[in-house]
Amino acid sequence: MKKKERWGIAIVIGLLGVLASCDITNSELGTDILPAGDNVSVRHDTIFEIDAYTMTGDPVVSSEVTYSANRVMLLGTLDDTIMGQSEGSIVTQFNTTYAYQVADNLEVDSLFLALHVLDFLGDTEEDMNLSVYEFTERIYLDTAHTYYSDYDVEGKYDPVPLVQQTITPEDGTTYELLIEDQDFIDKFLAIQNDTTTFYNDSIFKDYFNGFYITAESLSSKGTIARVQLASSQSRLTMRYANDSTDVDSTAERDFAYAHFTIDQYSSQKINIFEHDYSGTGLAEILDDENSSSPYCYVQGMAGVNTRFSFASLHEWMDSTPLVINSATLVFDVVPEQESGVLYDDLPDRLMTGTILEDDSYEPVYDYFVLFANDPTQQATRFGGYKKAESQGLFNDTTYTYRFNIGLHFQYLVDGEKPDNDFILQLDDGNINPKYTTLWSNLPTNERRIRLEIVYLKL
Repeated sequence: MKKKERWGIAIVIGLLGVLASCDITNSELGTDILPAGDNVSVRHDTIFEIDAYTMTGDPVVSSEVTYSANRVMLLGTLDDTIMGQSEGSIVTQFNTTYAYQVADNLEVDSLFLALHVLDFLGDTEEDMNLSVYEFTERIYLDTAHTYYSDYDVEGKYDPVPLVQQTITPEDGTTYELLIEDQDFIDKFLAIQNDTTTFYNDSIFKDYFNGFYITAESLSSKGTIARVQLASSQSRLTMRYANDSTDVDSTAERDFAYAHFTIDQYSSQKINIFEHDYSGTGLAEILDDENSSSPYCYVQGMAGVNTRFSFASLHEWMDSTPLVINSATLVFDVVPEQESGVLYDDLPDRLMTGTILEDDSYEPVYDYFVLFANDPTQQATRFGGYKKAESQGLFNDTTYTYRFNIGLHFQYLVDGEKPDNDFILQLDDGNINPKYTTLWSNLPTNERRIRLEIVYLKL
């Protein structure tokens, strides 16, 4: 062996020896330089005494509030043995347009509703059946009207569809649904030269209330389309001719196009979510505070959430004055072999918050503080993201959702925020139908819900 190689090996061995002699978990590091009597001891506790159960999610605001052209709405159905059936449908208005030339002798050559789909979730190998109905009740886009995901459409639309069409899922596609229903076309013919209706958007929406849109997947597992209604590609388009121009020199009529848009500023849109848990194991534990299930669940589309509280929190806090250094709330994902949910299909992020007296939710204090200081990063230090944790070379990788709630927990300790009632839900549940299965608080669960605390005793 060459002399240079021997020196290299010696250096590597020496470095390994130095690293092996270090104890990075030593909580007494640096305490030897403190004055006598001033030593502090960093303590680590893990609280397992957490009450948790799966509860039915409250309806969420699902009408137009973001005023974003990129907003997506869920349309379709998903069906599985864990969550049962989940369905998303849509109610939408469409706007009048000054491009339409009002005049006598209107001839409607064609009329179609275009829907732009950002992407599809679920089984994308099977077709979907879309149905469009004429809505018969006025809805409004203003501060006085807020619509929720449980909006009841019963009796508010004509049950005879204007158009039904089968589509093949393909991301980033605009689907054109040809409307040939003569009764609906006759509504345009009846007011063909009525400038008041076509030039006043409010009067127009009193006359044309909009559409109710549903979708059914031909797959047993179901498919959800994420539709962008405010996209410039989503609109009602008419190809028409009338006597609004001078007499043509050509033998045939000249046709023009009128596009009735569905924008984010003047066209109300409502996403409706429905769930049927009948026949599932989830139905047996749902809303049962005394459930002994090893699992908890969270689901988008205002589906199910996990509600939890710290059973012996006040006894622990009252035992001694302390200062919280960090507090990490941990939810472990049930392995896909047991849950049947592939890791790739898990929600990217969950959100936790406190339940207020009126049963509404708000994010915990740490989220507000971190978001205010770091809005471009969406408070990534707060956590809640799906995170892979390797268990070693010969063990399977597991996944967790971790939340850093040290500030909120310190407020609990100080008695400034006595709330001890929390909710776990999807961060983007309005636009995401996914769900996950988590280990519950059951004592027999090795990786049950827990709170990991680092603190100083005073």
